[in-house]
Amino acid sequence: MASKTEKQTWETFVRRPGDLKEVIEIPMVLRDLTSGKKKYQMRHVIAVVSRKPDDMASMDILRVRTVVGVLLSDMWGIRILKNLPTELPGRPYHDFYEALRKAAAIGV
Repeated sequence: MASKTEKQTWETFVRRPGDLKEVIEIPMVLRDLTSGKKKYQMRHVIAVVSRKPDDMASMDILRVRTVVGVLLSDMWGIRILKNLPTELPGRPYHDFYEALRKAAAIGV
């Protein structure tokens, strides 16, 4: 587990690289890549991301992959603002990203 001063490393998956918008709150699913007992643990969150070096200095590290697993080369910083529940409302085997947006909108 990361110490209080050590940055955590997170990973997320996006359909399109343009889906990540800077400086706005967006619902995301994250996987913890930081070494320790919680490595690979998944979280649903509302977060703010940035590619600006000045912002990234005070943020955790975010690695971004496409839905088929291709790692994008852009460096991102992330600040988690709020945790969402692990179980989201919606129908199984339907649009996960839509269920994540609805959970964020109703503030579950």
